[in-house]
Amino acid sequence: MHRPIVRSGIAAAGACILFQLGGCGNGGDSGSGSSSTSPATTTSVSGTVAAGSALVGANVTLIDATGAQATATTNTQGAYSISVKGMTLPFFIIASDAGGLSAPLSSVIARLPTGTAPAVVNVTTLTTALAAMLTTSGNPIELASSGTLAKLTLQSVQLATITLDTILANLLKQNGLQTAGFDPVGTAFTPNHTGADAVIDSVSVPTAANGGRMLVSNAAPGTTIALNNKTAQGVVLAAPQVAANYLEPLASLLTACAANGTLNNTSCSPAIDAGFKESGSTDLATAHGLTESAMTGAVFGSPKTLAFFTRNGKQLALVELPFTLASGTPGLLYSIAQPLATPVMLANGTQLGWNLIGDQSSFAVAIMSNIQRRTFLDTRLNDVNRYESGLDITIPTASNPSVYSASVTGPGLAAPVWLMPRISAGSHSLGLADSALSAPPVTPATTASNTSQYRWSWQSLSSTANFTPPASTGSYAAQSLDASSVPLYSTYTVTFYDMNGAQLGQSSVINPGSPLNAVAGSSIPWPTLMMNDATTQFLTPGTALADVQYALSVTWSSLGNVGLSLAYPVTSTGIAATAQISAGVEQVNGFAVGPANNTTVGQYQATVNAGVNSAGVQACTNCPFPALTTGGSRLIQLGGGRNGTVYLDITQYND
Repeated sequence: MHRPIVRSGIAAAGACILFQLGGCGNGGDSGSGSSSTSPATTTSVSGTVAAGSALVGANVTLIDATGAQATATTNTQGAYSISVKGMTLPFFIIASDAGGLSAPLSSVIARLPTGTAPAVVNVTTLTTALAAMLTTSGNPIELASSGTLAKLTLQSVQLATITLDTILANLLKQNGLQTAGFDPVGTAFTPNHTGADAVIDSVSVPTAANGGRMLVSNAAPGTTIALNNKTAQGVVLAAPQVAANYLEPLASLLTACAANGTLNNTSCSPAIDAGFKESGSTDLATAHGLTESAMTGAVFGSPKTLAFFTRNGKQLALVELPFTLASGTPGLLYSIAQPLATPVMLANGTQLGWNLIGDQSSFAVAIMSNIQRRTFLDTRLNDVNRYESGLDITIPTASNPSVYSASVTGPGLAAPVWLMPRISAGSHSLGLADSALSAPPVTPATTASNTSQYRWSWQSLSSTANFTPPASTGSYAAQSLDASSVPLYSTYTVTFYDMNGAQLGQSSVINPGSPLNAVAGSSIPWPTLMMNDATTQFLTPGTALADVQYALSVTWSSLGNVGLSLAYPVTSTGIAATAQISAGVEQVNGFAVGPANNTTVGQYQATVNAGVNSAGVQACTNCPFPALTTGGSRLIQLGGGRNGTVYLDITQYND
């Protein structure tokens, strides 16, 4: 449950705290914008972009109060520098990691120091929290609007910094930093997992249920603080009991294993425990749908701990493992780490106190948060443009040959959610049941739902039309849920059955993403499908491309309304086509998987072939997308992931 925070008095408001943001005194800021700030002689800003680890090659954009922009790219230490000569305070800075796999980081500065030295303006997890505290929505991107940014006052930045310091007091003290007057924006630091960087390591700013940001310590993930301009000092986050760099040896050990093409529990000791098992595999790469050949030469970055938790009386940690393939493609894996009874002394003299044990599941299964935007080009009564959110439940069929169906229970699910074989060609995972079930289905039962996204929240985008979920369906909750009631990093129990309905076993699966309400969709910078001649004809009955098709070229833009490429990276471009035939319903899927072709700035293209499943495998041959005729439908889906959440932008026509 997200703890509500009500603004109280600022206990330290009377203290004179000198920030890089500005000083004390009675002649500083009038509280009505930045017009009363002193002229700056500094002509550049520089700092470090980090989320525990330095973000190398990150795209940094500075926006001033008039909307003018300047850009830079971080170096191998995560450092950047931008000239601000002639620009107008206050400044909003946003940084996106090169792969776009994590939500952008933000920072603000309301006053530059005097002198000619570059002003330090860091962009980190902590400065993102601070920026969120200066908005009504809790979404830092709100400040990218010059109209909103121009109203930002020095006093509001100072008060938010005081509040943030109070919330972080335990973490600041643990890492030798002053608990009052610490300035996360202007204090220079090195991303080496000590000092300020250790604090950054220990906290996260995941998306809140309604689309803003919240602040959480990995030591106590059950305590979350909503971030907005009403955040107060009522909660002090807990500090972890281990050093921030406790997992650092894993990065070099996993990189060494990947160099040899081995990431399994026998060849990658001691990084991967002998008892490691995850998603039905004893190999870290295979557990996440990757091949060892694809991972050969991968370089792993510093692990990020999302949450410490206890299971069966044992302390464990949910960790995020960043890596970069030899091709330069970045990625993230989520796994479980455990403390070793006896630390291992490594050849370089460092100690390995934790290693990877995995989720211990004997079945391949992944559960992540899901949010989607659905746009309809037809005029059917219930085809209302809308946002939907819930869970993505992936149970691949090839990795689970004995599994015919599965049920899922856990937070946010009022009744078991069932999955079973799909009727669609070009699919590689179980789909949600298309009717409510009370017992496991048996062969030859199939589902026509063609989705693994369970929806617990929905919101129409029209002010005049409401969406009503279909009755007796297995892919929608009976009633819309407030996802703020679902704990962060919830655990779900998945029960597996064979074709005769006999139980095969169970797995406990943690969702690494934030539980979201559908309304959060309004805060997301979505990619934009380019409605060119090919796309329009493919989704319009009676046109040249409405007939049977084997492939389609799909183009989209990642640029939002502020001209920044902030949309999630599209790594799976999909098409689903349905037709009514004499035998019932024909469904064919097709996917283009992996990084898309970057055709121009902010614009991408991928060719989707019919019968290729979401793993990139040709699942059926001579199975084209059926013609778009009466009773049929077609959709184009732009899918990707970020921070443990699956994003889908869907454009659809139902005839």
